[in-house]
Amino acid sequence: MNLKGQLHVHTTFSDGRLTIQEATDVYEDLGFDFIVITDHDHLLRPGYREAIEGVRSNLLVFFGIELTLHTRWGYVHVSEIEGEKEKLYIFNHPYEYGLSLKQYRECIEDVARVHRLDAVEVSHQGFYTPLFDSETIPYPKVATDDSHARLGCGRAWIEMDCEKDKDAILRQIKNGDFKYRFVRGQQIIMTK
Repeated sequence: MNLKGQLHVHTTFSDGRLTIQEATDVYEDLGFDFIVITDHDHLLRPGYREAIEGVRSNLLVFFGIELTLHTRWGYVHVSEIEGEKEKLYIFNHPYEYGLSLKQYRECIEDVARVHRLDAVEVSHQGFYTPLFDSETIPYPKVATDDSHARLGCGRAWIEMDCEKDKDAILRQIKNGDFKYRFVRGQQIIMTK
């Protein structure tokens, strides 16, 4: 089954403008098969997990948290995504940190010494950041929206041929068995 997924969505449970249900509805209308809600750890409101579990949708909706980690380069974000048994950790939005590629590689190495990493983003708010799509970074690369409002939804995503099962999806991402895509207007930017 060909699946289309979004791995980085914020809601009103932290600094987003859409409720969890509204964000899910937007992505379902855009033809997605799964999304991950990844609100910020330090901004979370009570009832977050219960709200995700209560979503009514045909999409698979994953529970996630965008963790804030402190490094010698300043703070960085890593998404922790839960399946049924599997967990996936993604180093988020490298462009935001203002690092060179060399500094970014060193920052990833620093984080990986103290925290598990399975993949890295090559996008910033749904736009491709080619500098960080480097073979010198030894992790699968994902594209995400990091959406905070309706306008930011559907700019970037991943696609995979996989059963619609949370753990199967997470394992396939860890293995790099997917493609990432970007949209600009009507043109689809195909990568990988």
